[in-house]
Amino acid sequence: MRGHQFKGNTYGQKPYSAERIAEQAERLRPHCQCGCGEKLNIPAFLLQKGKGLKSIQSYWDRHPYKKSHGLWEKRTEQIVQQSQSLSTEVLGLIYGTLLGDGSIVYPNFHSRFPRLVWTHGQRQQGWMEYKAARLSCLQTRCYIAANAGYGATSICGRTACHPDLVEVFHRVRGVSGNKTVTQDWLSCITPEGLAWWYLDDGSLNLSPQGSPRIQFHTEGYSPEENHLIAAWLTDLGYAATFRSYTRTRNAKQYSYIALGAKSARKLLADLRPFSIPTMDYKFGDGRICPPRWG
Repeated sequence: MRGHQFKGNTYGQKPYSAERIAEQAERLRPHCQCGCGEKLNIPAFLLQKGKGLKSIQSYWDRHPYKKSHGLWEKRTEQIVQQSQSLSTEVLGLIYGTLLGDGSIVYPNFHSRFPRLVWTHGQRQQGWMEYKAARLSCLQTRCYIAANAGYGATSICGRTACHPDLVEVFHRVRGVSGNKTVTQDWLSCITPEGLAWWYLDDGSLNLSPQGSPRIQFHTEGYSPEENHLIAAWLTDLGYAATFRSYTRTRNAKQYSYIALGAKSARKLLADLRPFSIPTMDYKFGDGRICPPRWG
């Protein structure tokens, strides 16, 4: 019969043995859920603290993807070898859409590689689905989510994680971890990638007579980055102007890029072949008038 239950009473109990606990845990080691074929390690710090078998099993349940296990690097190498490399054409589209509505992120702290994500308004569902089809090599999928802002729902997209996106992540987000526009990034954008940026982040304004003006909503970038983008567009043959405005409610100044009628006509004519019918409103729906002078 056991003695009275008071603190420190060990009557009838077996003395703690780290060796015995480790031997029992060894037979129960689960395989890593990432599919690498390795079994999870027995955490030495639990044995040192005198914890029992349940503590070890609980640790395994909470850390099934522990990066420190032995085959993490080997498994990463296997994934890289098995992944299809992204073409220059695809990368050009990616760099273009990242200048606009696209984002590149690591899903969590344990992710080996980043992925692309987008959020569009419901009006651009066709555009999101088109981008997903063009980026099918990244297993892009679309889904509808509730929108707490303008509109009831949003059209979202995300890709699978891919090894080639690591370089994209570092080029776009740099050491700061935030999007930072550089000449190196801009030089990777193809003509179709430029079209994707316009369809993501550009807007067209028409005068009553049908004269076009284009605005790129680059308010999220610094004045220096806006100047860089404007110079890049100008070098491409689309004379662009850096502009800014002050929002009354917070007295904060925002920067953006503007194109006049001549540059807007040229840009729209060059990018139209890369568009789809549901995005015709970005090209004036046939209401743009011809230039007054040749």
